[in-house]
Amino acid sequence: MVAVLYAWLLFFHVLCAIVWVGGAITLQILAMRLSKRGPAAMYSLLGDFEFVGTRVFMPVSALLLLLGIWMIAIGPWSFGQTWVLLGLAMFAYSFVSGAFYLGPQLKRTKAVADEKGVDSSEVGNLTRRLFWSRASSSSSSS
Repeated sequence: MVAVLYAWLLFFHVLCAIVWVGGAITLQILAMRLSKRGPAAMYSLLGDFEFVGTRVFMPVSALLLLLGIWMIAIGPWSFGQTWVLLGLAMFAYSFVSGAFYLGPQLKRTKAVADEKGVDSSEVGNLTRRLFWSRASSSSSSS
């Protein structure tokens, strides 16, 4: 019985990791592509990023953590193992960066866009910082 439960927990744990990490990579790729179209195109992604972050990434990452803790509780693992500690550290980093950097930065970018317009260079700079994009809104192919 415990082996079957563990197998289901592991399945959903891996599925959550795929959704969380794969989704983040996909959003980053979209942001890099949109950065070539200018600040307005990048800004259009912010609402989607916020939606996915709060309605997909947050619940999936919380479920991932809970499933992992549950598997440790019933399985042969312990919280002292290096890979478990690394997983907890990655979760903590993601939580802190989302809550204390990405969330406030999204709000700031929206406020600047409301004040100066979505095509302003400041909105472009803020969105590029959010998505690690180096392309400028006026860049052209060399």
